[in-house]
Amino acid sequence: MNPVMTTSSEREPLSAIIAETLGSQVVTVGEVADRVAQRGFGLIMIVLALPTMIPVLPPGSAAFIGLLYILLAAQMLIGQQRPWLPGRVRNYRLASGTMQVLRERGIPLLQRIERLTRPRATWIPDAILTRATAVAALLLGIILLSPLPFFNTIPALTVLILGIGLFNRDALFLVGGLALSAGVIAVAIAGADTLITLVERLIQRAR
Repeated sequence: MNPVMTTSSEREPLSAIIAETLGSQVVTVGEVADRVAQRGFGLIMIVLALPTMIPVLPPGSAAFIGLLYILLAAQMLIGQQRPWLPGRVRNYRLASGTMQVLRERGIPLLQRIERLTRPRATWIPDAILTRATAVAALLLGIILLSPLPFFNTIPALTVLILGIGLFNRDALFLVGGLALSAGVIAVAIAGADTLITLVERLIQRAR
């Protein structure tokens, strides 16, 4: 991968950026997006992944963030340089409970990951890795839209790994995230098949 020149502000740790953003009492998705827009898609993927790692989310939260994954992935696939979010999404407020969990668990997790990641090159061209990351995020977003119960933590962790790899130009995280994505998608397909079979049996018994 080609080296990317960064300013001192761009080298600010992810955990510091997100901690500063969460310092306000009321935080909207738009405020987070504005804070990280200059850092590209990688950081906003990380920000969106962190709330979804909470095992039990408020109803509809996982599906909402899944839609954002799909929106961002579509923009990456068409070659857009900076993330764009519709007004209604920008005005969405993070729940106070979600912000507290992010402060207590999300920030420490990022700090541990930051000690492991750094720019690493690979023989795979940047364009291919970026497109593959976009496809993975798209499929993981679709998974979050599915009715599979409690199946949001692992896809969120996968998006987190992909986002860190994209943000830091770390090929090891990107390739690892893509491999984990393949496993998550396979499990989701198997889980969906089992769920469909179970529903069919329940319908047959009810007749």
